[in-house]
Amino acid sequence: MIEKLAPLLGSLEDQRQDALKKRSKGMSFVCLAAVVWLGVAFAVAQKVGMFGLIVALIGFGVTFAILHSLFIGKHRKKYEEDYKQRVLTEVTRAIQSGIHYKPHEGISKQLFKSVGLVESRIDRYSSEDLFLGDVGDTEVYFSEVKAERKDTSRDSKGNTRTSWKTLFDGVFFMADFHKDFSTWATVTPDFAEKTFGWLGKKLQKLGGNVVRLENPEFEKAFVVRGGDQIAVRYILTPDMQERLLQLRDVFGHDMMVAFKDSKVAMLFATHSNWFEPDFNRPSHDVGQIEKFVSEMQLCCSVVETMNLNTRIWTKE
Repeated sequence: MIEKLAPLLGSLEDQRQDALKKRSKGMSFVCLAAVVWLGVAFAVAQKVGMFGLIVALIGFGVTFAILHSLFIGKHRKKYEEDYKQRVLTEVTRAIQSGIHYKPHEGISKQLFKSVGLVESRIDRYSSEDLFLGDVGDTEVYFSEVKAERKDTSRDSKGNTRTSWKTLFDGVFFMADFHKDFSTWATVTPDFAEKTFGWLGKKLQKLGGNVVRLENPEFEKAFVVRGGDQIAVRYILTPDMQERLLQLRDVFGHDMMVAFKDSKVAMLFATHSNWFEPDFNRPSHDVGQIEKFVSEMQLCCSVVETMNLNTRIWTKE
């Protein structure tokens, strides 16, 4: 595959080198502009005082950000967009022929909210790097998602303070479940019982719709809520509980799962930006392609781990 991509990677490396040169020239221009602007700022400060200096420094910050975007950021962004569109789409097609990669598309905010795993208000939302198609007989789609809430508070002096709280930053995965069901269920980390023991177990009930299952390890790891308790147990069989524990070992203890409308959705946090080329590495560096493949295959492996290609009874 690398040999087949060699001409394209060579072309992109030329583009990257050109972008690096433009970035270097742009940085020199930005630094020169910074020196001039700071000189003006201090000159203003001598005439109009500290308030003028503050205004001038704010203006400098805004100008610096604009110049950085115009002369530095845009070349890097263009290279990364081209690399994803031209190289990573081909890599996806070669490794997972049933999956289509759409780097500039994502999961809608409405779909993300609909699974019921993030109940808070979402004030800022973004999603990119959409994968969709079939893994075996199972339809899947997954994408990077970041959801945030804007919090505003006021102190005793009446000053307003605004902050952004990250509600979720990671990968959203959804697939067709191998059983039809009509209820809903959520599987979320059981922080209450882990932290407060028997008291935490009592506190869980305050949220309502708690479903108790047979597996002690699963009960310690997760709290399950759902509509119809019998139907939830039909979904979360002992075998499925074991499989979800396996996924938790892979994706981390913050993993959340929802079952709704005969589909399964999963959220798992990531500690870096997935599905991205590294601008500071040569285009033909195999390591960044291997990283992309590893991340994509890890998401696709959910189908096998959950045994979703095995259709149950009347599920087509």
